[in-house]
Amino acid sequence: MSDKKKIAFYGFLTSGHMNLCSSVASVLLNNYPDELEIYFFTDSLWAKKLSKVDSRFKFEIYDYKSKDQENYVNEMIKAMEPYLYLSNIDKIKGLCSSFYKTEDLIYVDLEVSKLIKKLKPDYILCDMVAHMPSLVESKIPYSFIVSCNPLVIDEESLPFCGLDAGVNEKEKIKSARLELKEVIDELRTQIKSIYKRCNVEYNKEFALNVPLSEYLSIYCFPKELDYFDDTFREKNKLLQVDSPVVPSRIPPPYKLPDEFAKLPGKIIYVSLGSLFSCFETKIQKLIDILAKLPYKYIVSKGPNGDKIKLPNNRFIGENYINQLAVLQVVDLMIAHGGNNTFTECFYFGVPSIIFPFIGDQINNAKRIEETRFGFQMDLMNYTEEELKEKINKILCDEVLIKKIKKVEERIKKDNSLEKAVKKFYYSLTSVIKY
Repeated sequence: MSDKKKIAFYGFLTSGHMNLCSSVASVLLNNYPDELEIYFFTDSLWAKKLSKVDSRFKFEIYDYKSKDQENYVNEMIKAMEPYLYLSNIDKIKGLCSSFYKTEDLIYVDLEVSKLIKKLKPDYILCDMVAHMPSLVESKIPYSFIVSCNPLVIDEESLPFCGLDAGVNEKEKIKSARLELKEVIDELRTQIKSIYKRCNVEYNKEFALNVPLSEYLSIYCFPKELDYFDDTFREKNKLLQVDSPVVPSRIPPPYKLPDEFAKLPGKIIYVSLGSLFSCFETKIQKLIDILAKLPYKYIVSKGPNGDKIKLPNNRFIGENYINQLAVLQVVDLMIAHGGNNTFTECFYFGVPSIIFPFIGDQINNAKRIEETRFGFQMDLMNYTEEELKEKINKILCDEVLIKKIKKVEERIKKDNSLEKAVKKFYYSLTSVIKY
């Protein structure tokens, strides 16, 4: 019988959440292979994906409809499309009012509760936005992994997650928070209902959208752009990491076709994420505008990529591309602003233009612009001239390029993920008996 301690990861089954969780898991195993076993509570589809990332991972599997990935993604797109046309405040209201009502969330948590009882892990690392009933019921110590923009760790003086306000726009922040008070109260009602349906006593007023633990938790955001200082982190037992990139998992640089490589011009990587890329008419419009500019492009076309047409030989692309490989060979990225992509760009010193859609993408777009590391644009309302101006401005801005390359050097030198995971492990040894 193994004397190794069991660490279990419980998170949303999406690329952004699983990416950071798997990075933390790999670093734990790299440093403490004789002390730890790493498990993921997941479905069979994600177990297959994660086993390719790191063959040392183990799995406790529950049945989930995401096995039919194509239909699942298309269903999500249909549900999300109306949000494209809403104001940011209305997007927040719509998402918050429906989030905890989803049957999927309750189903998964009930399934995870069964797996916790079966596995009996020594510790749980959770990438969810609230203290779920299965965690509270288990009595097992747990911490949070925060894979999205850290504004989900709600701080009264800072913008609400999903709000396009800068940190110094205090009146806008105050006004939005007053407008959202009723929605936040409704969230509390919804999560209490989940506890009731899961037959778990709701005996503590857990803060919603505040993934904080009495033990050390980890969040991911570059230090140069971070909202929090050392005092806040210490008070809330938070460990900051710059990026989810694990050096040992970095692939070789993306192999450029010879004909493409010989063409003149800087290279722009275009990827709006797997969900956003499914709005193929919007992506096609973007590509057709880019075709008028004197650059080369690598395009990650997404799940419905076969419907997207690349105009000429200055474009190459695939439905799915290894992003870490591509970021090593490009000069600029046009992105959706998801937090993993956002932080990976800084790891490789690639400036970006962000077309945010919803949630923390909006915060990342605002933050990159207010810290002068890039620009944000509105996918629903932009002109050819505006896009051309912003691309040229970044690619010709030597000060900006030097600034982001300096951040890249600092991130790689600091290796904050490695350091944070080691601090977390030493904290862990005081919580569970070895």
